[in-house]
Amino acid sequence: MSKHIAPDCLYTLSSGDKVHPCRLIVKDGTLMWKHALLFEDQFVCLPTSEAHERHIIKTAQRLEELNSWVSQGLEPWNSLEIKGWYQPFVSELSEGIAAYFVHTTHDLSAIFDDLSPHIQDHETLELRKNYLFFRRC
Repeated sequence: MSKHIAPDCLYTLSSGDKVHPCRLIVKDGTLMWKHALLFEDQFVCLPTSEAHERHIIKTAQRLEELNSWVSQGLEPWNSLEIKGWYQPFVSELSEGIAAYFVHTTHDLSAIFDDLSPHIQDHETLELRKNYLFFRRC
């Protein structure tokens, strides 16, 4: 971690790792810790266990894969945009294995149609009003 970042700007995760909210969850990805831990630009909370922290990381890896199917040839900022992810007080978002998202440039129904063939048997992708809902398990 850079010596120029004030320690009070870092989040201490359950594993003991200290991360800045703008640090990428997956190297060379687009999703940052703030995408998982903030809701409407407000801090929700840190993962309550190391298992939830690992779930967030694995979900980020899978969301990055899905993003690659719908954002090929686009600029990095034209991608999936997380709207809700880790919120321990919301039952379907309480473990870090599910997220609500949109795409910054594409229509939701088009994204749903493009992603559906890439969803694995143990995963769920649903079109819900103004968002897509993805769940890993």
